[in-house]
Parts: sequence; structure tokens; C-alpha cells
Amino acid sequence: MNAQKIVFFDIDHTIYDPIKKEIPKSTRAAIQQLSMREDVFVAVATGRAHYMLDIIDPIKPYIDIYITINGQVITYGKKTLHDAHLDQTTIREVKAIFNKHHLIYGSIGNQTQAVNRLNEAAIAEFHQASMPLPRIDPDFDKQYKVYQMWAFSDDKTFKKVSLDLPEYQVVPWLSDGFDVVLKNHSKRDGIKKVLAHFNIKLEHAYAFGDGENDIEMLSYIPNSYAMGNAKQHVKKSAKEVAPRYDEDGIYKALVAAKLIKENDTYDR
Repeated sequence: MNAQKIVFFDIDHTIYDPIKKEIPKSTRAAIQQLSMREDVFVAVATGRAHYMLDIIDPIKPYIDIYITINGQVITYGKKTLHDAHLDQTTIREVKAIFNKHHLIYGSIGNQTQAVNRLNEAAIAEFHQASMPLPRIDPDFDKQYKVYQMWAFSDDKTFKKVSLDLPEYQVVPWLSDGFDVVLKNHSKRDGIKKVLAHFNIKLEHAYAFGDGENDIEMLSYIPNSYAMGNAKQHVKKSAKEVAPRYDEDGIYKALVAAKLIKENDTYDR
């Protein structure tokens, strides 16, 4: 495949509808049509790990490249292009801050994840995100590589943790928690590695996203689209605003960008 362009898609609230727990039919049809172009790579850029991607099974045949865990792991087919796990010093430092604030927190590995403990609220959050409950193992990092850490939190505690971890990127979710990522290890940095590896010019890259962890990606890529359901400050980081994910936003934006042809005969 001699791709000269690439399109990066966030997952949750961008190509995946968390309310209906499905990918909108127009989005599936749009990505399928996009994948038929020989000059375009279709890529996912997500905070999820690869083992959390069963929710996009219907479109996996159309995806060429995966940037997962906010840029920590990048794969192309069966080939791993990038793999960056946290060192033990970093893990101990972050865990100490999480424990200081008495947080329920998790450690993400490449094949599974674990939490230090669970309660009813945390269990409800996993069900809402369509994710299986993780194992309870506060010493998970002693047996497995950890690529990212996260915690459930309210806004007040999030601000305190951000001050306690000034050397890290502490990225809030849409609600009830946050990720801790090493600086220069974000979706944007993963995208830079992909563009360099495949020798694709930045002006030929496109991106779609809606969340806090998409801001750097949307700001970096010249052809970027924030979804209509994104918060205002996220929209300001993008060059364009697409309709909402549940209002045929991906399909309409790809048509407007002339990346696919208009064809509304898909089964609604």
C-alpha cells in the first residue's frame, strides 16, 4: 500500500456511541469507503489499550494502524512500531501520590489491567464504558509492564494531583477520573512517529476527536475536526468542528473533506 494520506480517529464519543453502545451506521459506512482508497491509511488514536477494542470489532477490517494507550503502543498489522512502558521509579512516584489521596487507581498493561481496589461506583464506571472488570492487584506492576496509570477522581482531587505531579501530563476524562501520561508521550507524539515511519507529510494528515486527550493531536494536525459534542475549549483546538458523533458527524466531515464520496444509501 502506497498511502500518501492518513486519517486518525479517536474512539469514544467520536466513532463510538457510548449511549447506544455501537458505532453509528453512517460512521461504519464512511470508514469502510475510506479504507478502499489505496492512497489513505485509516488509523485509530485512542486512550484504550488494544485489548479494550472489542467495541470497534465491526470496523477493524478497515483499520491499518493503531495508536493505543495515548501513544504508548503503536502497531501496523502484526508489526509493533513503538512500545514505551513506564519504569519502576515513575510507577512508585505516581502510586505514592494516588495513595496519598486515597484514590481507586489502575495500571494498564499491554494485555490486561488491574486496580488497587473496587467499589460500587467504580464497578458502575467500568460497565458504563463497556469494559470488563479488571483484576484487583495493587502490585500488578511487579509482574507486568505498565504503560499508563489512571485514577477515579472528582475535580477537586484532580487539581490537587495535578499539582503533586508537575512532571507529568495529568489528563482528565470527560468525567470522574484522569490519566497520567509521561510528557512527550501523547497521541500527538505517537502520530509524529507514524508520519515519520511512513514518510507522510503533516499537511496530508487528518484527525477526529472530542476529549481532553485529543487536544494536542487536534492542535498539531492541520486538517483536524473536533466533534460537535466536544467541549468548547476542545473545539477551539481544532481547525474545524464536525457534527456530533450521533448526527452522522464522521460521514459528513469526510464527505466535506472530499476523502469519501457522498452516498447516503447506507442502512440507517
